[in-house]
Amino acid sequence: MTPRLGSLQDVRHDLLDLHRALVEAERRNYERGRGRLPDRDFLEALINDPALGWLSALTALIVRLDELLEEGSPEPASEREHCVAQIRKLLKPAAGATEFHRKYAEALQQSPDVVVAHGKAMRALERAKAL
Repeated sequence: MTPRLGSLQDVRHDLLDLHRALVEAERRNYERGRGRLPDRDFLEALINDPALGWLSALTALIVRLDELLEEGSPEPASEREHCVAQIRKLLKPAAGATEFHRKYAEALQQSPDVVVAHGKAMRALERAKAL
């Protein structure tokens, strides 16, 4: 089944919440050894520090989802299906498969906020699949 735009908007919303929870968890870890950073400095680290680069996999899929949700997007329904499948694959536990999967598993173990956001995102993905 092709995900409808409304269900994709729900997925996007919950992915943004998950991304926010991951960034906050990573910030706590990052600052543990460096001390508190001003927001601007942390944003620069988030963009440029390879230690935080693992988050870019999720960021890229959120950007792709935004492109698919743009009004008047000419993308075929199969592109929406593919994007949702990629998101599911990324968020599915895969012991040691990629750096993202390893770091994501750590974040799930360390942060209750990440666990809650993960659950919401997975439910939104299931609803998108069911439509």
